[in-house]
Amino acid sequence: MDAPTFPCDVCGRRYQHGPHRYEGHKLHAYDMMVCDTCYKSNWDGWGPLMEPLIIKHLEAKGIAVPARNSKGWIPRGG
Repeated sequence: MDAPTFPCDVCGRRYQHGPHRYEGHKLHAYDMMVCDTCYKSNWDGWGPLMEPLIIKHLEAKGIAVPARNSKGWIPRGG
């Protein structure tokens, strides 16, 4: 039986998340699920390419944009 697939809230790529395959990560502070690729690639914050997508998601959820990190990027969150 295949695990269910879900779209990443950042890049839209589908990932498996269910029995025996857990390729998604819940970012509680942002009320979003992201795929392994987005999670691992943005460990040091959401870079300029991803920032508009993150801000759009936060605005839609009514979540304030958090303070930027030392790089000037929005933290990945957890």
